[in-house]
Amino acid sequence: MKNRTYRARSAVPVISILSFTVGASLQAQTIEINPMVITGARIEQPLSQALTSVSVITRQEIEKSQSPTLADLLQGEAGFEFGRNGGPGSTTSFFLRGQNSINAVVMIDGVRSQVDSLGSLQVLDVPLVQIERIELLRGNASALYGDAAIGGVISITTRHGKGTPAAYGSLSYGSRNSLDTSVGYGGKSEDYRFNVQAGIKKTDGFSAINTQQQATADPDRDGYSGEFMSARVEKMLSPDATVGVRWQGARSTADTDNARANSPMDTQQFKKRNNTLGVFWRQAFSSDWISQLDISTSSLTYEDIENDQRLSFYGLFEGRQDLVRWFNTWQAGADTAVSFGTDVSRDNFKVDRGSAYDMQRDGTGIFAGVTQKLGAFTAQMNVRHDDVKVENHEPGSPSSSNRSGADTGLLGLSYAMTPAWSVTGTVSNGFRAPTASEVSKNPQLRPETHQSSEIGASYAVDNLFARVVYFDTHTKDAIVYKPLQGWDYTYESVGRVSNRGLEATLRSHWRGFTIKASAVSQNPMNEVSQKSMDRRAKTYGLLDISRSFGHYDAGARLYASGARPDGSHTLAGYSLWSFYASRKIDDNWTARLRLENAFDKQYQLAYGYNTPGRGLFATLQYSPK
Repeated sequence: MKNRTYRARSAVPVISILSFTVGASLQAQTIEINPMVITGARIEQPLSQALTSVSVITRQEIEKSQSPTLADLLQGEAGFEFGRNGGPGSTTSFFLRGQNSINAVVMIDGVRSQVDSLGSLQVLDVPLVQIERIELLRGNASALYGDAAIGGVISITTRHGKGTPAAYGSLSYGSRNSLDTSVGYGGKSEDYRFNVQAGIKKTDGFSAINTQQQATADPDRDGYSGEFMSARVEKMLSPDATVGVRWQGARSTADTDNARANSPMDTQQFKKRNNTLGVFWRQAFSSDWISQLDISTSSLTYEDIENDQRLSFYGLFEGRQDLVRWFNTWQAGADTAVSFGTDVSRDNFKVDRGSAYDMQRDGTGIFAGVTQKLGAFTAQMNVRHDDVKVENHEPGSPSSSNRSGADTGLLGLSYAMTPAWSVTGTVSNGFRAPTASEVSKNPQLRPETHQSSEIGASYAVDNLFARVVYFDTHTKDAIVYKPLQGWDYTYESVGRVSNRGLEATLRSHWRGFTIKASAVSQNPMNEVSQKSMDRRAKTYGLLDISRSFGHYDAGARLYASGARPDGSHTLAGYSLWSFYASRKIDDNWTARLRLENAFDKQYQLAYGYNTPGRGLFATLQYSPK
């Protein structure tokens, strides 16, 4: 194995999926076989040495994929599935290792970013043009990231300035009158590093509702429009100290159809606004000890509107999160890396319509971890303590609160049998405290508790990295939705959920081709009802293969999924082919072409809703080197 010494760095976790990069040479086109990762142990280490299951995507890979959204980019990545009620901007849920989005942690620039009372940020709406890097950690990570990380972690690093300051941008146009454009300016100048961006995205869309399954619906095009701005500035105070500020703002409007309605709802819209402002200070107290302090505030507002009026149920939602995080990495010798820190958050959520509530959720966590090399063995241990308190401040409502906490841990061990072959194993426990929305309905809820174990084997050489993992997970006191009379509902801590299966991943360069593949076989099961869990397939996989031809690059992507239940219905299995190509015009300009759903496959991600058919999209990109 190469590069066995771990390098401690300020933690900025991240996730994975694959696509590819662009350029005139083969080297510029191919994916990185064994990239450095951070998320799996909160220290920097090669992917092949990570004991946990992690995937990575770089900026170049994102550009080459030409994926329209983050969900589409991640589709097929081992451990990741999603469902969507229609087109862009519509309600989207995702699943990590069979756990729903409420049981996953989202990190942006190393800071937890979950501003929704249901427990999850509208993360899948983050524009891809804003993202520098992604890491996907599959499986329980409560000992590293706290409450709700039992499904895994999606960690996103936003773009930052590098090189000589320069402008960049792209313009895309294609099927369904879809327009996607962005401009930016960034780079390094003396002691500063900066990046600013702005963009818009519009599409006429397609009819979200399936009229064969919802006969009362009146089909129409459900469009989407959105715009965003972002800025990030860092100043080096000394060779050992850096301060910075980052801001992101976005708003969008999506036309939607409602499959639960008994009459047409063609004028229904879903409007969202979100903003994040954060400051950070990074200090190297020595060559071995790096410390970072983050302070951030985020807000999310969304409105559900029908016939120009807010709906009577969740018509207006307002959420805010204030967070402080202190994180440290310490290289305690050539073979020992230590991480430790604390984070404190206060979340406020308010709904002013039929299911009104005004909730406050406070969370505190303290954590530590160590990764130790002992010859051919590597050991990882992480521990964490969390306290979470939720209170109802709704005027006129009975005062109620819910308090929970947990001590969680992760223990992992790997053995390098040869320079290429290694085996790994981890055991861990985790928990999820009730969300504000859940407590508003039932203050007596218990936290979910989770047990997880996995074993795996990996093979890593210069042109190939492959990993196979068997996992076994069990959740007790799973919080489940319980309908009541009319539209009313509550939640109960009565569920038991399990999932076990195999994940296989591959990254390779072979005879001039770049190959990325994954395959998953799993059994996500509600043990109380003995039924498979909704919208989760027992088998799915991805094959993405591309090759460079001088200034040209071309590739094909196949995603296949088995049948999935959705309530009392079954969503049929399907396969999707997409093709992409690009030409390097000169050092600064690249032309791209993408044909998605090439064979116009009809499929569903949610019962009652359509998905997009065949689409052709062209992009012109300006990116100075």
